[in-house]
Amino acid sequence: MDSLTPLTLLQPMKGERWIDVGTGAGFPGLVLKIACPELEMTLLEATGKKAAFLHHFIGLLRLEGVSVLQDRLEHLRGPMWEERYDLLLTRAVSPAVILQNGVGLVRSEGRILFFQGPPDASRWEKELKGNRRLVLEGIHPVALPFTDEPRSLVLLKVV
Repeated sequence: MDSLTPLTLLQPMKGERWIDVGTGAGFPGLVLKIACPELEMTLLEATGKKAAFLHHFIGLLRLEGVSVLQDRLEHLRGPMWEERYDLLLTRAVSPAVILQNGVGLVRSEGRILFFQGPPDASRWEKELKGNRRLVLEGIHPVALPFTDEPRSLVLLKVV
């Protein structure tokens, strides 16, 4: 359920390119790809065993329009990667790492989405201080069934 919460904010368009950084076993990227087959999804995972699992699982499901990239975010440099994606999302990678290494992957007017615990606006004011490429679009509380854990989605826009 947690993996599908971005669909309460975003309406993916056919052909949009999304990248899930630090996807692990495919959460949330693979779940979103299954729910929105019109998306082009890249699953970025540094760990070989997890990447191999994703390749196997994608093959079993015969999914198209999804790729697994076994690498680290900081290695995605150069013209091939610049402004390649409409949305970068992550559940497991720290905001500092994404803000330092991931912003260049997202096109102008694209977005970055973070899954986090309780809403914390002051944290994001500090994180974004002096950053002229990003605007805080919103912090959206998320209620999940069967859990009392406070969660939120943080949506940034690349300008």
